[in-house]
Amino acid sequence: MALEIEKLGVFQVFTGGGTGTGFLIEPKLLLTNCHVVSGYRTVAVEQRDKRRIVGNVRRLHPKRDLAIVELSTPLDGEILSVEREAALEVKSQIHIVGFPIGLPLCVTEGVVSNPSQTFDGLSYVQTDAAINPGNSGGPMLNEQKRVVAVTTCKISSADMVGFGIPGTAVAEFIDGFRDQKAAFGVMCPSCDGLLESSTRYCDSCGTDLEGLELEAYFEPEEQHPIVAFVENALTKASVDPILARHGELNWSFHHGSAPIKIWCCCSEHLCFSSPLAQTGKQKLGELFRFLLSAEHAPFSFDLAENVVRLNLTVHMSDVFGHAASHENLSRRIGEFINAADAFDNMLIDKYACAPAPETQVTFLKEQSER
Repeated sequence: MALEIEKLGVFQVFTGGGTGTGFLIEPKLLLTNCHVVSGYRTVAVEQRDKRRIVGNVRRLHPKRDLAIVELSTPLDGEILSVEREAALEVKSQIHIVGFPIGLPLCVTEGVVSNPSQTFDGLSYVQTDAAINPGNSGGPMLNEQKRVVAVTTCKISSADMVGFGIPGTAVAEFIDGFRDQKAAFGVMCPSCDGLLESSTRYCDSCGTDLEGLELEAYFEPEEQHPIVAFVENALTKASVDPILARHGELNWSFHHGSAPIKIWCCCSEHLCFSSPLAQTGKQKLGELFRFLLSAEHAPFSFDLAENVVRLNLTVHMSDVFGHAASHENLSRRIGEFINAADAFDNMLIDKYACAPAPETQVTFLKEQSER
């Protein structure tokens, strides 16, 4: 079938550990994998226009690798129905929808290799459809566009082998959430009872849970010093750090029309960069004189192919240095964020540049609203 994916309620999930995929089971409820959100009680979910909203993790099933996230705002998108008793056979057509390796929403097709493959006592749908990092938590759809499984993993040592959590298990997980009154809970691997706190023994079945390491789900780990530094600076610049998280030691967001990217390029430097505009064919001399001027310090410009970028580099010795110096650094980071939003329009208006690919949609929208 020719699957129209843009209208599907399938969205990308961002945390400080990586990215994954999730799909709507209600306008304000998203289902994804446990390992996608594990370690975070709040995550970011990106809409088609790249705006992000906050989601609160409500329910986890570590053994079954499932999670439910409650969204702060309802999302538009086709709600996908879970097939409780999927009539899957070997060579049944299957469609995997998601965001592989951070690419835009796409679909891969294949067939069911085994409708009931067993690992560690659990049944999975095995498929030859391409699965990559980032697909985790996305739907596996049949020809009727119903969810027959939830993508959960790919065996890294083998090609064309992927697995999904069967619709029956997914539906049972969702049904259990309907009766959940607790703000957050983790399901017991033995009896599927809901654990509302980190405990040694399950209140329902008495199973010893020591090996489950529940503390990791109920008690957030202390932030890495780099994470604490960056997210404190973003908060002071009125940027929600939860919405900016884009994986481990990686952040990205838009400030006005300017895209901002933050990452560690090596063990010694923390990089801030904003791709602002593409050089045109006019006013190049004026443009380069402006870009090379020393007046922009401590910021600097460079060219990546024909894209002008504004940059700021912070040495790790300053990040791990005395806390008193963080105030000045945070102020400088805030100035960088504001400068990026001002410079992209200036380059377009004054130096005949064109919007950079990552700023174009936002810029054109701003222009139409003026």
